[in-house]
Amino acid sequence: MQSTIESRIDALARRDRLLAVTFTALMWSVLAFVLTVASAVAPSPGIVVALVASLLLLGLFNTASMVALVRRYAANKDLVYRPDIVNLDRMRHERARGRS
Repeated sequence: MQSTIESRIDALARRDRLLAVTFTALMWSVLAFVLTVASAVAPSPGIVVALVASLLLLGLFNTASMVALVRRYAANKDLVYRPDIVNLDRMRHERARGRS
């Protein structure tokens, strides 16, 4: 059972890492799209500079937070995922017992 829990923890960690990378890539795509559309209607070059600066700050801070999240979860995988797996198994067992 122990190796099963470890493999499930690894699977959850992989999924969360993939979701974080996907979300970050999509965020950068949306930010680039918003910059393109907003700069087309910006009344002055100063506004475009402010938009670029804002986009870079927002993107960099969000990317840094995702990197920190992935590192923290990787360092504490057992602490983060084991209680969820144990509770999920307990609920499945109780639900199966209730049906019998």
